[in-house]
Amino acid sequence: MPRVRLTTAALLGLSLPLSGCNVVSALVYFFSPPQIQKAEYPLTDGRLAVLVEVARAEEENPVFRQAFCEKLVEIFRDHKVKAKVVPQDEVLRLRQQNPDFSKWSLQKVGQHLNVQQVLYVRLDRLQLRNEPGSPILHPAVQMRLKLIDPNLPADAARLWPGSQERDGRVAERARPPVEAGDSLAVDSELAKLGKDAAWLAAMPFFDVDLERKTPWEP
Repeated sequence: MPRVRLTTAALLGLSLPLSGCNVVSALVYFFSPPQIQKAEYPLTDGRLAVLVEVARAEEENPVFRQAFCEKLVEIFRDHKVKAKVVPQDEVLRLRQQNPDFSKWSLQKVGQHLNVQQVLYVRLDRLQLRNEPGSPILHPAVQMRLKLIDPNLPADAARLWPGSQERDGRVAERARPPVEAGDSLAVDSELAKLGKDAAWLAAMPFFDVDLERKTPWEP
């Protein structure tokens, strides 16, 4: 049965004199089913590792990383995604204990963390300013996302996205420009960008109501 979206205010509005076309349009809108974009792939209800890596070492930023990971966990919880996200401390500890970690495959990382899935987030670009030293911040991120099962053979480990997106799902977000201000203001913008990026990384894995705006950070 379609969801009825008529509120008291809407009912009052429909009771006012309207032309025939307007009445039909209003009825079609208010009685139409919700526009739901189904989850593209189900996440495990077991352990999930989130591995965030930067393409350029100079773009590594702990403020962005922490905000991204914390917001991702919050979004999954709020949308009833049952995956048990491995604390980033575990991932960081594994990285620190193994000098050759950067050369490990995603399968090897997942196996050492004893997880059912690995969500790989590669930051191809993490920008704060258009030009070094600019007094105006232009925060932006471009990333590629992959989901793998580390317990499957290498040729079958890729779960999402499909093979047509060979290098992973591209996702990007640019925030409105703001004055740089002090270091606290800069960190605040980086944290907001991290939280916005978390929405992009999370939405493929739960049903999304397309009539609701993505709740970007203010």
